[in-house]
Amino acid sequence: MELRQITYFIAVAEELHFGRAAERCHIAQPPLSQQIKRLEEELGVTLLERTSRRVVLTPEGKEFLKRCKDVRDRLNEAVICIQDMAKGLEGQLRVGFIGPASLSKLPQAIRSFRERNPNIRLDFSAQSTTEQLPLLRGDRLDIAFVRLFGHDTSGLNSLLFLREPYVLAVPEGHRFVARDSLDLKELDGEPLVFFQPMNQPALYRSLIGAFHKAGFMPNIVQEANTEQSIIALVSTGMGCALVPASSVAVNRGGVVFRPLTGDLPQWEITALWKKKNQSVILQKFLDVAREFREVH
Repeated sequence: MELRQITYFIAVAEELHFGRAAERCHIAQPPLSQQIKRLEEELGVTLLERTSRRVVLTPEGKEFLKRCKDVRDRLNEAVICIQDMAKGLEGQLRVGFIGPASLSKLPQAIRSFRERNPNIRLDFSAQSTTEQLPLLRGDRLDIAFVRLFGHDTSGLNSLLFLREPYVLAVPEGHRFVARDSLDLKELDGEPLVFFQPMNQPALYRSLIGAFHKAGFMPNIVQEANTEQSIIALVSTGMGCALVPASSVAVNRGGVVFRPLTGDLPQWEITALWKKKNQSVILQKFLDVAREFREVH
């Protein structure tokens, strides 16, 4: 069975006249009649009763017409769908991000993208940088918002989305609360809450090295795996913590943030995507992301 046979059958079934159906399909009447006959022979069913005066659909023909229209309509929808996908008007984008990215302008960028592209489905997954990179390379993510520090990014394009300094999270009532800013050297002997080294080993070594340059070893009393957990521990009075400046937006009682000076690396979030990914939808998302990037 060929698609053109279905098209011809629909024309004859709707016109109930071979001559008008042939004109509608822009072919001669004899070839049209032959195609309908072949269709009936292939199905082993009589679809049309023909007399010298009229053409009538059989019960089987009526049901087949209904099913053929469904096929035609779904095919038309498929054509429109893939054309819209090619134009970036419809489709799917899979976005990965580290937890701290939720404190940046990424949520605003996503909302703006949704408003401009209501027919594009966005799927999200919050995971660590180490977890996201293989998903990105394995085509299970289209774009990943990560924190890079010594990671292999070969074969990937990048966009620096956020760059900001560290600040010091201080428990409410601590003596540092009275200060306008602090220097890294002043943390000598101070109980500190730190992130777990397994999450970002190169960054961990870099920060420990910054303390060494300041002349002391940090007094790490507790480790946690997310910035939110670290801030929560600070609120209990366990110690102070180095956190990205965007953490100030976290509305958690019992914590005060103070600017921190010293030889520290900047806190960055980078968007990564595969170089071979030429998706129009991805490019649209990157255009919006560029509007909301924060690089200080």
